[in-house]
Amino acid sequence: MATPAEIYAAVLAAPDDLELRRRYADAIEATDPEHAQLIRLDLTGARPTRDDVRLYRRVTPRLAAPVAHLLVDWKVRNGLVESVTMTGRAFVDHGDEVSAHLPVRHLVLVEAAGLMPEVAGVASLSRLVALDLRNNPVGDDGLAALVGSPYLGRLRWLGLAHCGIGPAGAEALAASRNLPALRYVDLRRNPVEVTAEGIGQDIDGKPMWVEMPALGQELIARYGPLSWLDVQWGWRWLGVGWDEV
Repeated sequence: MATPAEIYAAVLAAPDDLELRRRYADAIEATDPEHAQLIRLDLTGARPTRDDVRLYRRVTPRLAAPVAHLLVDWKVRNGLVESVTMTGRAFVDHGDEVSAHLPVRHLVLVEAAGLMPEVAGVASLSRLVALDLRNNPVGDDGLAALVGSPYLGRLRWLGLAHCGIGPAGAEALAASRNLPALRYVDLRRNPVEVTAEGIGQDIDGKPMWVEMPALGQELIARYGPLSWLDVQWGWRWLGVGWDEV
């Protein structure tokens, strides 16, 4: 029978496999019943009760303990720490260490402007399905450096809101062949209009129709269909969460 440590190592290697998390909950039942309970509760997706909230407050602070000093913040999903916030420098220097302890699928970077060439070289990017760079003025050159990374093959969601991205950056993103799984890009509050936009407001609050900006149309014509430029996203006023794609 596999030990808890062996099952946890399997979770780190395959963070999308929720059955492994159930097995891990069973394995730690005798030694850490509260965490086992939290995993099972999280996997149900049910609305937490007041007692459940108290359980989360007791357990969550210790789940990132081995690497908490390297993190700005962290969040639990599916019973384990899946989302972390780090400074750009901490990720460059310690990102692989964090991924060796936590099944990180969503990374938020702060204070990362000017570090994109170094960020692009961190191997633990290969674990991510979502990367949020919002409010980091990385600019076109930074985005071009990032999308040149060979470690973005699993990335499905990319947050670039208020990052100083212009037409050159948008084209670098469209031209990259290192993002085969990318489905959604948040490009709001940038000096470029490239993704589909909802126009007008119907009686139900949804857009009346959706338009693709001229640059988006040009990129599709030049590079072929791109999932992140699909007009379906224009029907979403408030954007799309990283766990929705």
